[in-house]
Amino acid sequence: MGISHVVDAAAGRFHIDTGPKFYKDLSVDYYGVKAEDNPNFDLSIYFYPVARYIRAALNSPRGDGNTTATTDSRDLQAECRQGSGLNTGKKNAYTAIKVDPDEDYCTPGAFELERLFWKGCPKYTHVNEVWPNLYIGDEKTALDRYSLEKAGFTHILNAAHGQRNVDTGPEYYHDMSVEYHGVEADDLPTFELSQFFYSASKFIDNALQDKRNKVLVHCAMGRSRSATLVLAYLMIYKNMTVVDAIEQVSRHRCILPNRGFLKQLRELDIALALQRRNTKNS
Repeated sequence: MGISHVVDAAAGRFHIDTGPKFYKDLSVDYYGVKAEDNPNFDLSIYFYPVARYIRAALNSPRGDGNTTATTDSRDLQAECRQGSGLNTGKKNAYTAIKVDPDEDYCTPGAFELERLFWKGCPKYTHVNEVWPNLYIGDEKTALDRYSLEKAGFTHILNAAHGQRNVDTGPEYYHDMSVEYHGVEADDLPTFELSQFFYSASKFIDNALQDKRNKVLVHCAMGRSRSATLVLAYLMIYKNMTVVDAIEQVSRHRCILPNRGFLKQLRELDIALALQRRNTKNS
């Protein structure tokens, strides 16, 4: 048949589990989309990136195994707005933007950020260490006081605080040597989680000043709200870009912040890049 490119619209362990390794002996370029055949699944988030991939494949010489990487780089640079385009880039969350013309780094658009999560992730477990002494976990982890105490957790950040979410609070841990910080957030694209970025990050950073401390950041599933706050911490206190932060955490835990949270992290990335540029030029 001479197929040179494969788009798998049912990628993942529980679907058609192929991936690049499956085709490693063939001259095939692979592109995976983890989608559900469910009326509630929003497949539209993949329309543009997949269309770009197909277009690039059909316009490239047959058998070019570097199509994906080349296309990603070309698209990102072509869409990257500089200088006067900063306000436009902020308003259009799907536009890549370069804040500092002297730097190679470009804040990706929202679609490009989503693609970072398509590379696959570690096997799901209830809790994972994603940075030294910093863990992301789920509701089950947060409710198991015995295991928390045994593991030596000293600080807990609940990103799903409240009666309708993971209803723990300081009272739940009253008989433990644990410092609690609650963030009452909904896992909705319209929820402004960014209002908690700095306060949550400060809580984490203060705790990690003592190397004996261990911090658990959790929500219900440990994939969206808690992950977003940890990403913000790495960006604010560890000077990571949003891309670096996502890659760091994704190496250790399967995360997937909702689209609205990704847009807010993108805005944080732009704001921090502006701060670095202004500091450098002052």
